[in-house]
This record gives sequence, structure tokens and C-alpha cells, in this order.
Amino acid sequence: MKILVAVDPSDTVFLPVSKAADIAKKEGAELTLLTVAEAEEDMNNYLDGNIIERLREQATKTLDAAAAVARGAGVTPKIELETGLSPEEYIVDTAKDGGFDLIVTGTRGKKGVRRLLLGSVASKVVTLASCSVLVVR
Repeated sequence: MKILVAVDPSDTVFLPVSKAADIAKKEGAELTLLTVAEAEEDMNNYLDGNIIERLREQATKTLDAAAAVARGAGVTPKIELETGLSPEEYIVDTAKDGGFDLIVTGTRGKKGVRRLLLGSVASKVVTLASCSVLVVR
């Protein structure tokens, strides 16, 4: 069994990682942590030129913290970091291309207009994924 955990930089990251690590340990599954440093196409052109680098640094810190949670549960995870526009597409494509059996993700619980305009990554992953998805609150 292969489990992919979609990790975001919110403070709720630890719950999905912990849940996925528990499942991986019980099932003897492979655990992979994936985060996407979400960057707009021309972000560097409009800002100070190294914003994407800083986004990747933030994502790396998040992955390190998530990996520590998994290791604390007795599981050594693989780690993947991507940079792009659409986290849900990277998550779904990684799961499909990597032959994952389960995607575990959290939800930030975005409210109001922002959720209506953008939708949530978790809901898009549930809709688009070709494997099972566990959304942890």
C-alpha cells in the first residue's frame, strides 16, 4: 500500500500527517509527504525577484515539520516538493503517476467569498483523484 499525504503550510498539517502515519504503520505502507509551493506564473516579475525561492523555503520547513511528525509515529516518509499554480493537480497527478492507493489531506476550512471563488484544494482532490481520499479535520 502507498499513501500520499498532501501537506500545506497551515497549522493543521500535523493531524493529517499523524493519521496517515498511523495507517502506514498499521498497514506496513509506504508514506510520501508532498507539498506544493503555490506560485503565480509571473510572481517574480511583480515582486522582488526571489519570492518563489522563499515560498520553496517555507514549503521545505513545512515538510521538515511534517516528516518529524511521521518519524515520531515510527514511520520514515519520502518527501516531495513541487512548485506550481495548482496544488490539487500536482497532488492528483503524483498519486496517479506514483500508483498511490490513498491520498490523505487536511482542510483549512476556508470560508466566505474566497472559498466560493477558488474552491478548496481538498474538495478538488476528492473530485479528481483516481484513488481513495481521506480528508482529515
